[in-house]
Amino acid sequence: MAYSAATLLALASQCAPSVAPETVLAIIQTESSGEPFALNVNGGRQPARQSNAGDAAATARRFVASGYSVDLGLGQINSRNMRWLGLTWETVFDPCTNVAALARVLTTNYNAVSAGRDPQTALRVALSMYNTGSQTRGFRNGYVAKVVGNAGIADRRVSYTTTASQPIEETSGELQTIIVVENAAQQVPPRPAPPPRWNLFERAAYERETKTLAENERGSI
Repeated sequence: MAYSAATLLALASQCAPSVAPETVLAIIQTESSGEPFALNVNGGRQPARQSNAGDAAATARRFVASGYSVDLGLGQINSRNMRWLGLTWETVFDPCTNVAALARVLTTNYNAVSAGRDPQTALRVALSMYNTGSQTRGFRNGYVAKVVGNAGIADRRVSYTTTASQPIEETSGELQTIIVVENAAQQVPPRPAPPPRWNLFERAAYERETKTLAENERGSI
């Protein structure tokens, strides 16, 4: 059964204190919908829903033994990352351990790309890397927008570069503040309703504005 948002926020606060709980929640909702034993077999047939950690581990191990990589648990930690994260089949489905691994991956990504970028852009690049390992593909496949949407943020289009910087060993104290600021960002107000059809001049102006906005959206990254 999927964990509630309140449970996930409590897990995030306890197990991933270096990252804002709201951001951890948004990633988990995007990755696993809060299912602690979620599995995603990359390039293979998807298994049935798992009901406990033991069954999930056994199923995942069978796929890995057949040459697949598998995304595991709340944060969908890839099986190929288990070793450097210090995870085992006995620990990877532990909710707190999995969430801590999520935070470590995100923080490592952020520290690797933060130099030379404004913080909000660096955060989004780090999210792209969390999903794809690439600084750009997570933008193109919609992943970054999904996470930002799940965080309740009206995302703005950002430009980004692929210039890598040297990773910083210590956890960045900025990451907590940055993500909190992101989650506190105000929603973009909706456009007003169109004028009535009898108001020809205002209606025409409204339709021109709508067309311009649509063209700008198509031309964005």
